[in-house]
Amino acid sequence: MSGGKKAHVEVKKELDALVKDFLSYAIARSSAIRRYNTTKVIIDQNDLEHMGAVTMISMLFSDYFNKIGISNDTEKVMRIAITHDLDEAVSGDVPHDAKYQFGKNSDKLRSALEQLSESTVETMYNMIKHKDMRSRYMELYKEQKTRKSVESKIVKLADYVDVIVYCENEMKMGNKELSADRENAVSRLDELLDKILKEHNS
Repeated sequence: MSGGKKAHVEVKKELDALVKDFLSYAIARSSAIRRYNTTKVIIDQNDLEHMGAVTMISMLFSDYFNKIGISNDTEKVMRIAITHDLDEAVSGDVPHDAKYQFGKNSDKLRSALEQLSESTVETMYNMIKHKDMRSRYMELYKEQKTRKSVESKIVKLADYVDVIVYCENEMKMGNKELSADRENAVSRLDELLDKILKEHNS
């Protein structure tokens, strides 16, 4: 009985530490990061809302791809999805234009952001006491960034879909500012989907 109580106290202590150290920071920061921050929007979307939407889309896509014979680990897909933008906790959501449309300056910015992102995520995961958990989450982060696995590609598809859904909802309410963002996401989604299908049908 006393051993059980001791275990209960220890578990509660460790869960409290997870909440106070990692989760409080990650949730507070992610919910404070506004997406589309250089564009006029009618309804704001923050990173936490985006990651939640991407996770739901990823779950459905994972199940669908498994159904049509493109084998993937749904749990891994969802783990990647729910954490895929944690690296923006410090940098914020840097606009696509800044990252891609200014030639060498954009290249330099992306390189700096990659270094900052990895450092940010590592710092956040270091708030977690258990080394094996930290290592697992960092590996998932790196897998998501390299986008070589089918699971990471499924999450990226879901990422594009959330952009499309968000932009279309804004456009239905009369906001024409996001039409280019929508078209870019549609194009990139089609390109990645073709790549996935070719890789698994060859």
